[in-house]
Amino acid sequence: MQSALLVGLKRVDAAQYHGWTGEAGCWGCELDVENIERILQSRSFDVKKLLTAKAKADAVLEGLREAARRLKSGDTFVFYFSGHGGQKPDENGDEFDGQDETLVAYDREIIDDELNTIWMRFNEGVRIVMLSDSCNSGTNYRNIRDVVVGTPWKPIEEEAADTMRAQMIHMGGCRDGWSLSGYQGGGAFTQALCKVWDGGAFFGNYPEFYQQIRSRVTSSQIPQYNEYGAVCDAFRNEKPFTPGSRSGRSAGGDIVNVRCVLELPGGHLRDIKSAIAADVVRCLYDAIDDACSQRAGSASVSCTGSSSGDFGCTGTVTINF
Repeated sequence: MQSALLVGLKRVDAAQYHGWTGEAGCWGCELDVENIERILQSRSFDVKKLLTAKAKADAVLEGLREAARRLKSGDTFVFYFSGHGGQKPDENGDEFDGQDETLVAYDREIIDDELNTIWMRFNEGVRIVMLSDSCNSGTNYRNIRDVVVGTPWKPIEEEAADTMRAQMIHMGGCRDGWSLSGYQGGGAFTQALCKVWDGGAFFGNYPEFYQQIRSRVTSSQIPQYNEYGAVCDAFRNEKPFTPGSRSGRSAGGDIVNVRCVLELPGGHLRDIKSAIAADVVRCLYDAIDDACSQRAGSASVSCTGSSSGDFGCTGTVTINF
């Protein structure tokens, strides 16, 4: 089973934030959600969206709790947040720097302690992918409180991560609300992610996905990659957003080999991979998902072939699932 909760806020309730609307830097946050939704729906994820006024703190937290109750070992869950992150003074003494990390929901801030409690509820073997296009930059908050400036938002405290049963890979970009470049079309991190994904043409694993995203973010902010819980090699090395498979189904993996020989017009061997990916490999993945939905494992693609000059070449695509 694979499901996702996508949250995007282009503004907040000013009445709850002392007159601050949160609009600066967040004009494209709902567009961010739409772009991530398209990626996940192409991978057969069940997607729930909370946009702006619907993205109240209780709704976000309940969406996460519902996922924690429902998902079992082998399932995959994606939590995406596009909006403002922040910090506020720590109230229970569990923060080394004296600051709680927050996500800025429509009606109030969600502190990391609330999220930590929910992450701990996820069952062992659940794979969580957290994507955040937010930061705890103080530029938007100086009219409200003093905040530490410029560090990326963290999804979970290290102490909680040491005992969580689920596995989490987190990638995020640090958004500065005063930087206007690119934000009409969405956050710089999310735009880079979509370009690297390239309609499904990306074939690497999560660390490689992150490195390519990072290389495409040209602002001064540096995207982050973190792992929490006992992240296994199979999770780390799978193609991003690979549909989950329940434990106990073909554990150890029955392997299905699909071999497809394609005649491609024009070009050289180096062009085969992108040419195939655009139109053909996506269909092959869909066919495999339908035929092998009960099997454990993930798909990977490699291309081999021999060039016949400028007139054409033969490419072979082998998919192991």
